[in-house]
Amino acid sequence: MPARRRYQVEIPTLDYYRRQIKCQYACPVRTDAQGYVTAIAEGDYERAYHIAREPNPLAGVCGRVCTALCEEECRRGAIDDSITIRALKRFAQERGASERAEEKVPRSGKRVAVIGSGPAGLAAAHDLALLGHQVTIFEAAEAAGGMMRLGIPAYRLPRDLLDREIRAILELGVDLRLNTPVGPDLSLSDLRAQGFETIFIALGAHRSRDMAIEGVELDGVLRAVDFLLNANLGYKVELGKKVLIVGAGGVAFDVARTALRRLEDVDALSQEERDRILTAAGDALQQMAGLGDGRVEDLTAAIDTARWVLRLGVRDVHMVCLESQQEMPADVREITEALEEGIQIHTRLGPKRILGREGKVVGLETIAAASVFDSEGRFNPVYIPDTETIIQADTVIIAIGQTSDLSFIGEGNGIETTGRGTIVVDPDTLATTAPGVFAGGDVVFGPRVLIEAIADGRKAARAIDDYLRGRHSPSVWRGHMTVILPYSMPAGYEKLKWQRRVPTLPVERRIGVAEVELGYAEREATEQAKRCLRCSVNTVFDGDECILCGGCVDVCPERCLKMVPLELLAENPHLAALVAARFGRPLAGFPDALGTAMIKDETRCIRCGLCASRCPTGAITMEALSLVEEYV
Repeated sequence: MPARRRYQVEIPTLDYYRRQIKCQYACPVRTDAQGYVTAIAEGDYERAYHIAREPNPLAGVCGRVCTALCEEECRRGAIDDSITIRALKRFAQERGASERAEEKVPRSGKRVAVIGSGPAGLAAAHDLALLGHQVTIFEAAEAAGGMMRLGIPAYRLPRDLLDREIRAILELGVDLRLNTPVGPDLSLSDLRAQGFETIFIALGAHRSRDMAIEGVELDGVLRAVDFLLNANLGYKVELGKKVLIVGAGGVAFDVARTALRRLEDVDALSQEERDRILTAAGDALQQMAGLGDGRVEDLTAAIDTARWVLRLGVRDVHMVCLESQQEMPADVREITEALEEGIQIHTRLGPKRILGREGKVVGLETIAAASVFDSEGRFNPVYIPDTETIIQADTVIIAIGQTSDLSFIGEGNGIETTGRGTIVVDPDTLATTAPGVFAGGDVVFGPRVLIEAIADGRKAARAIDDYLRGRHSPSVWRGHMTVILPYSMPAGYEKLKWQRRVPTLPVERRIGVAEVELGYAEREATEQAKRCLRCSVNTVFDGDECILCGGCVDVCPERCLKMVPLELLAENPHLAALVAARFGRPLAGFPDALGTAMIKDETRCIRCGLCASRCPTGAITMEALSLVEEYV
């Protein structure tokens, strides 16, 4: 006789309910995405913004450029399409941002030096200031923001938004010293001598990795970070007519799309291109001054206007990468927008050598790749012999990765580093091997996504605060369940089975620093937000009130509820303890038909609440989980 099926079950606990809120659980700073999405659906945009910003002082930036790990985990995606959470965060920032005074805290008298004003450094400075410490940021560049300013193009991240979010952090009393690199003229020892009791190193990864191939020394070979830094600071970069980018990550696409926007010699433009400038310039003037139909008759005036609204740039941009399009590490949205803009992507090609003539780049010789990763998923490209081809180019930009420059550490500081150019830290506190020195972000973990760097900054701030106060205060999550009466979901929410792509600027108008992604209008945002399944709401069962009528099972539209005999449950310690406490006997060998369990497939539940409304005894309630992180 075949063995009877046994169901693998988990007893609901606080941790279980936390994990059901998959968007929040996936976010490195635990942003309550469901909370601000629900607030948008309810029309409370200010509350939505403050929910989004509470754990993240760079919420507006993340609303533009976050890789949205939350969207990848969104449970609605298992049913049809994920909620466009990142775009809704942007909507909340645009419609709901308002000044809210930060809570005043007693000053500690302690001084903290932060090296680098990128996302990790700014997040740490924000939290440390709120904890009462005096923070000074040392930034080598002429403006704050790190790779948010020097690496991410303005068409993705408007500089006025970045400036506002940095200014809000500085207004907490944080001191910012620009053009002040830590190195030979200002060492870590100097910082200690100036009275800084702790140091947080967050200088990022600002050095491009090079390729060990022939021709990298030629004139016309650029490194991705250097190119983006100069382009984003407004310096002129000569690219020629055809640019070739080697790489397939997010930085490579930023490089390609920035190159497409670099200004060419206006005198070399065709009449068709001049007409395009006229239209763009006219549109800009119309938006600025409310002019008539936007047509500018004077060519000279149009060109002058177009110099700041248009970077027509190189008309022939190519990318070469080992990966197939499906294997590319860049965000799918970036790939799609690059293709729309006319960037040509050559996949499964490896760079073999850069070709030159009289010391200047003329092209790249490539070889076809049969595969990129081995059977265990490790990077191990295999090339196909005799498949060399040449792609002509005036400029080759290498975008195959980044690393940090650790030369500033110097000798005798006690900071241990790794062979791959990162700093060794305690993963729980981000403390380095030198007393009072902490580090986080790319300089520790290598290039990662923005929100992970922000999470590092916040973790380091808490650890630094503990260090300065001579204590250890680990964090714990506390939860509270609240019955929702009456309970309802937005009308028709389950039928909105689409994920509308965030509106973007038409391809022909993607010029200069014009922002490509336009964001949602109010109606689009609220409809998108109404699709949220509100995963913090849970069906809570009271076994003492249940009469086993099966009404909840029958009414469930997703068939996610099931009543089964206890003997069909696979035993585990938590289940055994629960059965023993309720029935006074062990689960093992439980007699047939003497106990019934209600089991639920959480992945299918749409929080419709029909089970609770159908229950004749009130054994089922819809309860919302509120989570608070506390330090003890």
